[in-house]
Amino acid sequence: MAVVSMFNQAPYRRAHSSRERLNVDNDGGDLWISQSGERHNNNHSLEYKLRSKGGASSRCGPHLATNHTCNIKTCDRISINVSGQYFETWRGTLEKHPSTLLGDPRKRQKFYDKRRNEYFFDRHRPAFEAIFNYYQYGGRLNRPEPVPDDIFLTELEFFEIEKDMIDEYRREEGYMTEKIVLPERGWQRKIWMVMEYPETSCIAYAVAIISVVITLLSIVLFCVETLPVFSTNHCSAEGNPNFLDPFFVLESICTAWFTVEVLIRIVVCPNKPQFFKDFKNLVDCTAIIPYYVTLSNVLTSMSCEDAKSSSSLSFLRVIRLVRVFKLTKHSAGLQVLILTFRASLQGLCLFLVAIVVCILLFSSAIYFAEMGIEGSHIHSIPDGFWWAIITMTTVGYGDKYPLGPVGKIIGSICALAGVLTLAIPVPIITENFNKFYAHKTGRGRV
Repeated sequence: MAVVSMFNQAPYRRAHSSRERLNVDNDGGDLWISQSGERHNNNHSLEYKLRSKGGASSRCGPHLATNHTCNIKTCDRISINVSGQYFETWRGTLEKHPSTLLGDPRKRQKFYDKRRNEYFFDRHRPAFEAIFNYYQYGGRLNRPEPVPDDIFLTELEFFEIEKDMIDEYRREEGYMTEKIVLPERGWQRKIWMVMEYPETSCIAYAVAIISVVITLLSIVLFCVETLPVFSTNHCSAEGNPNFLDPFFVLESICTAWFTVEVLIRIVVCPNKPQFFKDFKNLVDCTAIIPYYVTLSNVLTSMSCEDAKSSSSLSFLRVIRLVRVFKLTKHSAGLQVLILTFRASLQGLCLFLVAIVVCILLFSSAIYFAEMGIEGSHIHSIPDGFWWAIITMTTVGYGDKYPLGPVGKIIGSICALAGVLTLAIPVPIITENFNKFYAHKTGRGRV
């Protein structure tokens, strides 16, 4: 509990509420209220403070009144001056956090002003208010809105707030933390740095650029080769697979690069079990599987139909699209999107629950409203699911629509409810995106 000191000789004092004000006796003697609610004459306390050498940080002693009942660990009041703004609290409130600057008497002693009987800090005042609230009430660190994030972090580090609390604050603010683990051997460490961290050298940066270009080329080839004009290039005149097809040659080059890249990273990685748990590494391994499966099938049968990929292997061609996720390794923007949606899962689940409830409600209502109307497009409640989704998302394909007046009223309400429901995840995603985007430069990397 913050208490105002009336006998501190500092010339400036901040305003306090009536609950915190001290009462003054008629004869001029200062009275104060202990934690037990009893009123005591302050002359004994003042006499003790004048005799003791500890000043504001001295403990209670035998010079106090005999009916003094406050806790010995919390009876001392400490005055803190932060760039002219005063804060006062019990010693025990600060010492609940003994590893911090204010909680350790030895650390804070160098900031003590004997003449003014206070601790002086030439620091950021609005930021200290949040730090002072943390000392008083505990819990999480909450940055005031007007305080820039970098200034608040600087103040937290200056006052030596516990590292676990600072790390929790970083996570809530969207810092992208990454613990770097390097191989022990020197040659493995050099190769790993080249393959994983483009900012470490010119060679690493060149390797990253080549990887991005080849990834984009592979995605473009996947899309362009489906055009009808290129559909006959897969087969030769004799009906055999055409291994000189430009699409096949380019795809082979891209896959060879991806294969060499994955094998090198597997060999030099510092922790192989952890390597295969990383989503990006699973993408790298999965992206090269369709090529080798299709190639082995073609070489086994030497059939042009297999070169075109049979329907049973068509899903493997779709797997090639996972190479898009390889770009997240080199794109901070894509990393921000992934982190944003990961942090917004709770809000997105709320959105899914709301939209499922609305779909069930409006599909049932439209079915019974359109029942018995000649030429109705809604023949069952599951048939109304499609209509409800299209209406709530305001797409409106026009393949299904109500005919009766009651159905049209329900459709109007469904469209309005859809607009309101779709607005649920917008502020959640926006808030998380702003946090991660602000720290996409990697200031939180350790």
